[in-house]
Amino acid sequence: MNGRLLFVGLAAVIFVLDRITKGLVAANVAPGTERAVLPGVWITNTQNAGAAFGVAQQGTAIFLFASIAVALGLVVYVARSRISTWISALLGLILGGTLGNGYDRLFHGSVTDFIALHVWPVFNVADSAITIGVVVLLIGFFLRRGGEAR
Repeated sequence: MNGRLLFVGLAAVIFVLDRITKGLVAANVAPGTERAVLPGVWITNTQNAGAAFGVAQQGTAIFLFASIAVALGLVVYVARSRISTWISALLGLILGGTLGNGYDRLFHGSVTDFIALHVWPVFNVADSAITIGVVVLLIGFFLRRGGEAR
C-alpha cells in the first residue's frame, strides 16, 4: 500500500473511531460517573480542557493552536518526504489522534476522556493513537541511533 494512502487512511480511521467512542460515552455515561467494563478497566465521562494528565486547564486555545500546527506539519512532512510505510502508519496514528482531540477542543472547548484504569490518568482513543505513534517512533529512532554508534 502506498505510504501516503496509509497515512491518510489510518488517520481517518482513528479520527472516526475516536468520534464514535466519544459519542457513545456522551450518550450512555453521565458526566462524572463510571462503569466497570473489564477487570481493572472502567468507562467514565470526563472533560479535559488542558493537556495530558489535566495539566494547564486554562490552555484550550493554546492546545487547539498546537493541534492545528501539528496536523499541518504532519501533512506537509508526509507530502514532501519519502518515508517508509511504517513511518507513514505511525504518523497517521498521530495525525488521527491530533485531529480527534483538536475537533473536541474546537467544537466542545474540551476533550472527552473516558478510559479509566485507576493507575493512570483517564484517556481516550485519540490519546492512545498519539502515544503509540510517538513511543514507537522514539524507540525506532533510539534503536537506529544505537546502531550508528557502534
